[in-house]
Amino acid sequence: MKILILAEQCNPVWPSLPSFSHSLAKSIADNVDIVLVTHIRNKTDINNDEYQFKEVIYIDNEYIATPMHKLSRLLNWIGIGGWMTNMALTYPTNIMFEREIVKKLKVRIEAKEFDFIHRISPVSPTVPSPISKWTDTPFILGPINGGLAWPSQFRSEIKKEREILVHIRNFYKYLPYYKSTFRRSVRILAAFGHVESDVPLDEHGKIIRFNELGVDTEQYQPKANKTYDNDLCRFLFVGRLVPYKCPHVAINAFANSEELRAKHKLDIIGDGPERKSLQNLIDKHGLNDCVKIIGWLEQDQVAQYMANSDVFIFPSIREVGGNVLIEAMASGLPSIVAAYGGPGELIDGEVGIRISLSDKDVFLADCIKSMELIAVDDKFRETLSLNARKRALALYDWKSKGKLVKEIYDNISVG
Repeated sequence: MKILILAEQCNPVWPSLPSFSHSLAKSIADNVDIVLVTHIRNKTDINNDEYQFKEVIYIDNEYIATPMHKLSRLLNWIGIGGWMTNMALTYPTNIMFEREIVKKLKVRIEAKEFDFIHRISPVSPTVPSPISKWTDTPFILGPINGGLAWPSQFRSEIKKEREILVHIRNFYKYLPYYKSTFRRSVRILAAFGHVESDVPLDEHGKIIRFNELGVDTEQYQPKANKTYDNDLCRFLFVGRLVPYKCPHVAINAFANSEELRAKHKLDIIGDGPERKSLQNLIDKHGLNDCVKIIGWLEQDQVAQYMANSDVFIFPSIREVGGNVLIEAMASGLPSIVAAYGGPGELIDGEVGIRISLSDKDVFLADCIKSMELIAVDDKFRETLSLNARKRALALYDWKSKGKLVKEIYDNISVG
């Protein structure tokens, strides 16, 4: 069996999706023969990585990628467009990326060298894959992730995120190659339940639940001989400081709880446009002794903070995935999350606490109640911690992800 892996975003040193895709590609390569196809921008970092793929093909479509990137930066500079807008601008870039693949590998594809073509990035279901139509090789799409609606109680965050396309998002379903991508796929790997709304109803029988998230459980692990002290609970938030991730909710919890403010600590790791306003909020309520913004850190430093913390607080109200929760699990941290999107599926009562997305005041009150509960009950915290580590090892270690993909390939082959 030989697989052609398409991973336009694939880089061992870049955070988020590029790093996830590189780790997933490595894990697949450890279980089956692959040829990795990625963008030329990733060449230096992939070549310098200690892990070396058997064959990597680099695609240069900078003639379209560069102007699209410049347009994205311009829109952000003038205050227009967020993550959704940036995704829309990748449409023409990915079309040309796959056109260059077909041009470069036409002879090998037509010779039936590959059993499957499998696209693992981009993960957005709004970005079609025309190669599924341009070739006869069985095509696998995913993991795909997206399609999570903004919760109605938090509509004001849309303006803060500058999402100009949110009201016409479904327009992408009328663009070329959208329907053929799903129709020509033999399997569709969907990360979470919310992404299924982006898959045409006639193709739902092809869906397999499989997300793009994973963790190095050797890098992220609990502190050895960790002790629990209900007189001091160290809460941790890790993420970009942007409106929808709601780090201000964790700060306001400390501002409105004497228990949290007097006895416990909150560290905030990350950077972004909300940092100044968050620091102002800390100053306003006199929380500098118990709440600190650490800023952006390297992954090994984040892992160290997680190992030394007790509870992960992540009140994001529109999180399509949540790999940071997997890292927290691997570190043995119980998580407090909004019961919505990726976090709502990743976290349950065995590894953390889910808070319903009601109105903002109730959401904050429930967050305070949950934080106070877990802070004062060290036995409860310890049980959740052990369960979290166990789950990360069983389901999200990168070593196991490739084995699961290999099983999918095998099942298609015999089916």
